Amino acid sequence: MRDARGAGFTLALAAGGTGGHILPAIAFGDWVSREKPEVRVDYMSGSRPLELEIYASSGINPFAMRASGSPAGAPFARSVARWGEMIASFRQARSFLKETSPDLCIMFGGYVSLPVMLAARSRKIRSVLHEQNALAGRVTKLADRIRVPIASGWDECEGLEPGHYAKVGVPIRRFRAMSRQEAHSILGTGGDGIGPVASVMTGSLGSGSLSEVLAELAKMEVFLTWTFFAIDPRVDAPQRAGANVTRLPKMWDISPVYAVSDILVTRCGASTLAEIEALGIPAVAVPWRGAADDHQMKNARLAAASEKILIWDELNDTLADLAEKIQNLYAVYCDSKSSKGNMLYNAGETCEKNCRLLWDFADSFRKGEVELEGRSLH
Repeated sequence: MRDARGAGFTLALAAGGTGGHILPAIAFGDWVSREKPEVRVDYMSGSRPLELEIYASSGINPFAMRASGSPAGAPFARSVARWGEMIASFRQARSFLKETSPDLCIMFGGYVSLPVMLAARSRKIRSVLHEQNALAGRVTKLADRIRVPIASGWDECEGLEPGHYAKVGVPIRRFRAMSRQEAHSILGTGGDGIGPVASVMTGSLGSGSLSEVLAELAKMEVFLTWTFFAIDPRVDAPQRAGANVTRLPKMWDISPVYAVSDILVTRCGASTLAEIEALGIPAVAVPWRGAADDHQMKNARLAAASEKILIWDELNDTLADLAEKIQNLYAVYCDSKSSKGNMLYNAGETCEKNCRLLWDFADSFRKGEVELEGRSLH
């Protein structure tokens, strides 16, 4: 094997499912391509159309395996079919890894990581798993049991013993710096003379319940002078949904939304929370309580260590509670009398730092230089 300082170093990145797994992989791969031009980066994914759409938005054509979802928790017939896909995906991954001969494989969690992790192990390819969430998923726990090194996006990774993981942060995208006026022009939302802006982030799969909350919130007297944007996968162009509510189509370059927003109301995928924290945008975090093992609430509680992030629990809190949190954040952190400055300036540093930490962690195991709790890279 040739070292990364010479030609021929190959890195395989496996991520699928939702943007929460895929976007950190793309962000990290982009950093590697910029900082380590001698390294070839290959991507591996599942077969869901959403996954391929996210990759395509970054100009990436991944090696797509048959896997289309996790067998766990699915109805019996679908679970059996998905286990069949997993077996087929293991064979596909093993063949792909044999053909490409990567020096290192990094999985970014989710169901796609399972066949890739087992294929890499069967071919004796050194591998690392990155867990974005504050709670270790099923595949992450399996990785821990078979002694695959784990990099965590948070100080805590519930479900793993201390010393069995290292915090590197979540790799985040680089955002385009732009004025508020330019962002409105890109979004097609006007922008002249509008009041405070709150944008609702529903995640790559969308959220009907959060959209309904927004519709009621926007009608409250205290928000009649506000403008609300909501990303809605069901629309293809900006669409008015009330006097002060505009639905925006799904977009993978979220820079314009971040640039126009004074306040965010967001689901609690780890990647989104990491981006918001890096950008310094005040936000109300609304965990999706149907997430596996309630991991979005665990993400939110760690993110709320930042004073700019407050939690609203849609199962137990009232609409008035949400309104109060938005108003409090705006009163403390925003200035309604002047145009907000561009808040994208400080994300680049976080992007560079987290990607470098993940690289250093993974590469040290590849070289056999560092171990966690006596754990080898296998």
